[in-house]
Amino acid sequence: MSSTYARGNYDPKKKKKERETTASAASIAKYESRGHTARSVSGTKTKSRPGDSKKVRRKDKKAEAVLGRLDEQRKDAALQAAEAEILETEAGGFLEAEGMERTYKFKQSDLSPHLDEQTAAQQYDLNLDSYAPYIHSYTRSGRHLLLAGRGGHVAVMDALTRTLLQELHLTDNGSTRNDVRGCTFLHDSSMFALAEKKHVFIYDTASGAEIHRLDDHIDPMALQFLPHHWLLSSVGRAGWLKYTDTSTGIKVSEHRTKLGPCSAMTTNPYNAVVHLGHGNGCVTLWSPAVSKPLVKMLCHRGPVLDVAIDQGGNYMVTAGADMQVKVWDVRTFKPVHAYFSRNAVSSLDISQTGVLAVGAGSSVTFWKDALATKQKDPYMSHRLGGPSTSRVRFRPFEDVVGIGHSKGFSSIVVPGVGEAQIDSYEANPYADKVQRQETVVRSLLDKLRPEMIALDPNAVASVARDKKDVMEDRRATASEADRKPRDKKRARGRNKISKKIARKHKNIMDEGKAKLIRKREEEAKRRE
Repeated sequence: MSSTYARGNYDPKKKKKERETTASAASIAKYESRGHTARSVSGTKTKSRPGDSKKVRRKDKKAEAVLGRLDEQRKDAALQAAEAEILETEAGGFLEAEGMERTYKFKQSDLSPHLDEQTAAQQYDLNLDSYAPYIHSYTRSGRHLLLAGRGGHVAVMDALTRTLLQELHLTDNGSTRNDVRGCTFLHDSSMFALAEKKHVFIYDTASGAEIHRLDDHIDPMALQFLPHHWLLSSVGRAGWLKYTDTSTGIKVSEHRTKLGPCSAMTTNPYNAVVHLGHGNGCVTLWSPAVSKPLVKMLCHRGPVLDVAIDQGGNYMVTAGADMQVKVWDVRTFKPVHAYFSRNAVSSLDISQTGVLAVGAGSSVTFWKDALATKQKDPYMSHRLGGPSTSRVRFRPFEDVVGIGHSKGFSSIVVPGVGEAQIDSYEANPYADKVQRQETVVRSLLDKLRPEMIALDPNAVASVARDKKDVMEDRRATASEADRKPRDKKRARGRNKISKKIARKHKNIMDEGKAKLIRKREEEAKRRE
C-alpha cells in the first residue's frame, strides 16, 4: 500500500484532487484498451453576441450540467480502475522453450508432472461413440459445462469438480431426436437452450424438464445468447435470423438474410453485434434494430465454415472452404493477414488472452499473438489420434480447452490461455447460491434494450450533432481536397509518346524507310 493511503497521511477532503493529479495518461489508456471509455464530452452548441467575441451564452445549461457530471463519472471510474490494479496479485504465464526446443512439440503427458493437482485433473477424455459427434458450451464464469451429442444425448457438468449435474436423452414420440445442432447456456447455469431438428427448446438444469419451446425458431442451425441484453438469437436453414427476449419470452425481431442456410454464427463481445458466415463466402453483421445487415464483407471464395471474435472486438477470424484462415480488422473491415490450412477448418475460437485455436481434421493448433502479427509456428498443438474435431472452446478464467469430436469429448491444458484476474462482478466461478441469485437480479435490472446494439456502442451516450455542422464539415473536407495540387502524370523515357509510336512502326516498311536502307547499303559498298 502506498503512503498516500496510509492512515496517518490520508485526507478525505483531498481525495478527488489527488486522483486528478496523480493519475497518469498511461493508466487511463490501458483502461480504455479494455473496452471502457474515459473520454471528455464536448459542450453544447453556443452562440456569440454580435460585436462581442469574449462573452459566450450557453444554449442549455441543464444539459451542459448533466454532460459535465457524466464526464466526471467516466474519469472517476477510469481512475478507480487504474488504482485497483494494485490488488491484481495473480499473473498468467505461457510456456517458454529453452535452446532448440519448440513449444508446439510439447504433449499433454509432458505437462502433467509440472501441473498442480486441480489443473492436472482437467486432463481427461470422455468416450461417447453412440451419440457423437459432440458440441459443448461453457458458462460465462467457466464453472459449468454443457455437452450435446448429435444423437440426442445432453449432459450438464460442474467443470471444476467434474460432477454430473443433469443428463438427458431427448426423445420425440418414442424415437430419439438425433439432430442437436447448437447449445448454449442462458443467463446462468440454471437454464440452457438447444437447437434441435424442428425448433429451439429451453430446459431446466435442476429437473431436466422442458420449460419452453420457441415455435418461431424453425429448423435452427446455430445459437447465440447475448447476456447483457437477455436475447437468444438463432439462424435457421431458411436463412432467417431471429431474436427472442428470454426475460419475457417475446420475439424481438426477425431478419431474412437472403443468403441461404447458415451454420457459422458468433457474437462480438464488445458491441453485441451478431456475425454470420454464409455459403457464398460473405460475412454479415446484424443488429435486431436494423432489418438489413450493418456490414457485408466478402471474406472467402467458398463457404464460410466458422467465425470467431476476440474479447476486445477488434479482430475477426474467419475460416473458409478454400483452406484459408483470415484475420480481419473489424474497425476498418480490412484483412490483416491469412494462414493456410491443410485440412478444412471445423471450429475457431479466441481465448481471453488472445490465443487463437484452430480445429482442423483430427488436430487442434493454438497460435499465440497471431491476430496483430503473422506467426510462422504455432504455440501448441494437440492430436486426437483419429476422431475429427467438431468444436473447440476455451474455458473462461482457466488454462483449459474443451474439444468436442466424433468420439466424444476431450479436455486439455494449454498454459496461458485463461485470464488470471477474475472480476467477481462480471463472472464469479466460486459464487454461492445467494450470490448467484443476486447476480441474476442485478443483471436483469441492468438489462440493455435491443435498440442499443450498434457498431459503435459509445454512440449511445454521445451527443447527436446538428445536420448543419455535419454538412459544414463535409464541405470543408471537399474544399481542402480541391485545393490540393494534383501531380500531372508525365511520361518519361521509354513511356514517352514518341517512343511508343517508334516501337509501333518499327516493323512497318514504307517508301522513305526503303530509300534510307538503299542509301546505307550504297555507302557501305563505297567504303569497302
